Amino acid sequence: MKLGISALQQAANVGTNETATLQNMKALLYILICLTFSSCMVNYPLTSFYVKNNTGKTVNFKASIIKYGSMGQFEMTVPFTVLPNDSVLARKVNFRKDVSPDEWFTQFIIFPVDSVVLNDPNISTNWIKSTDAKGKPVYTFNIAK
Repeated sequence: MKLGISALQQAANVGTNETATLQNMKALLYILICLTFSSCMVNYPLTSFYVKNNTGKTVNFKASIIKYGSMGQFEMTVPFTVLPNDSVLARKVNFRKDVSPDEWFTQFIIFPVDSVVLNDPNISTNWIKSTDAKGKPVYTFNIAK
């Protein structure tokens, strides 16, 4: 008879353990969801990168960036044409403050223009920082020296 009582006690404890385990799993899931959302809430300011053609000639360039998609990361290259004394938006991204503006482009190739001395986009001091009307950072690169 002693075996029958202990079997009943074990059956009662199994139900209690399952309930406790279920409650622990719910608490763990809640903690993981909170951590996931808090890690995604990085507040980097939306930053614009403009390329300004300060010459009297049309300038062509191409810029490459790393994009992150559902299939992983890949490099994307986009060609641009900038008319004389005009500018184009090359990129708009949430920008970390501790990263130099030239590091947001993996490649930045300006095609040669007759009798125009070009600035190097890979030098961070050639990107001029300012703010727009909403107080968001804007970096401008002047093509010619």
